[in-house]
Amino acid sequence: MGQSTNRLFGRILLDGRFMSQQNLDYALEQQKHTKELLGQVLVRMGVLASDDVKAPLIVQEHLGDINNAVKIAAGERQLLGELLVHSGHITNDQLDLVIAEQQRSGEKIGEVFKRLGILTQRQLNALLDFQINQQTPQTSPLRLGELLVATGHITREQLEDALRRQELSNKKLGEVLVEAGYILPSRVKHGIRLQKMLVKAVLAAILSLGVSTTSYADPIPDSTQTLMKRVIDESGEFSRLSATEAELSRLVNNYREANGLPPVSNSRSLNKVARMHAIDLVENRPIDGTDSRGFDCSLHSWSNNGSWTPVCYTKDHAYAKAMWDKPREITNFIYTGDGYENAYATSDSEVTPANVLKAWKASPSHNALILESGIWKSSNLLAFGVGIYKNVAVIWFGSLTDPLGPMNSVEIALK
Repeated sequence: MGQSTNRLFGRILLDGRFMSQQNLDYALEQQKHTKELLGQVLVRMGVLASDDVKAPLIVQEHLGDINNAVKIAAGERQLLGELLVHSGHITNDQLDLVIAEQQRSGEKIGEVFKRLGILTQRQLNALLDFQINQQTPQTSPLRLGELLVATGHITREQLEDALRRQELSNKKLGEVLVEAGYILPSRVKHGIRLQKMLVKAVLAAILSLGVSTTSYADPIPDSTQTLMKRVIDESGEFSRLSATEAELSRLVNNYREANGLPPVSNSRSLNKVARMHAIDLVENRPIDGTDSRGFDCSLHSWSNNGSWTPVCYTKDHAYAKAMWDKPREITNFIYTGDGYENAYATSDSEVTPANVLKAWKASPSHNALILESGIWKSSNLLAFGVGIYKNVAVIWFGSLTDPLGPMNSVEIALK
């Protein structure tokens, strides 16, 4: 059985409203120079308290898979609409409109959310399970007592004693801890606030993982997961450009130069994005799905088997933003700019670079990106990544230079 990939720490902090995007961008820039962990940079900046870094890290390991994310539900039970507002998925005004529509139609509110395209069936199922688990006594890193232990405000022994005392009373755990002299009331309030922020982050992860219309995610095979790890680590066959990747890069840049444009420098960051997507397209086949409206997913789609936000990219470009974000997601914000993609798939067993470029030249939208024409005019592309896996080829462009620089060229001795 494969293991799911953990959700990015920075993404959890943003989803839980621990900090702003501006804070994160600055911290990631600082991290490049100090080699500190992201949490250490944020503490040094005064954005987070040192104790508050621990809880999101503990929760992180549960957020790579929707089944695990649902199991750690905690906090007071909330109605479905309240969960969606808490997560930031909808506003209170939007909830009021849904409730009005429910009263008019007589449907269950979950069915209204689905019909209006607010939730997929998978998201709805997961949120209903989350509701049930909020009511079920279980060990969860989101439980108030566990958070107070994780942040060092009480000991494990003090928590166990307080839980025994709570069984003999009708009081809340925080009250019992304060009465026992184990913690100050202000610390309990802070713990409850921390819990709400983490619940928000968990709900955001569940909704992200639930974009796919399939019922629950299949475990990602170990071989695919290992392959993706080598891509991120730039190890093994991914330490250099392959022969076909180098050839496709050469052909694309030659085509640009023939049309009066400068070649674009290779980008290690965008290579990772392109390679990860090529592997995802082949092994996880996100193109086999549809979105909540029934529109088919295209080659620009990403599956729910990864640390990225899944997206069913449809012909109307409704989800373009989710694709442009991929360089930030895949590189953990090392590459901070948007990314733009050309993708190609063939029924042959492997890719021929000349055929790839021929197909892109024949497609007005793909050709426009390569030649920076039409909607891409004056985009000033400065970074270029390439990934080829089996019968899929992917290239990514960006308008920011890559702090990691280019990848070494292909080995001279090739199999």
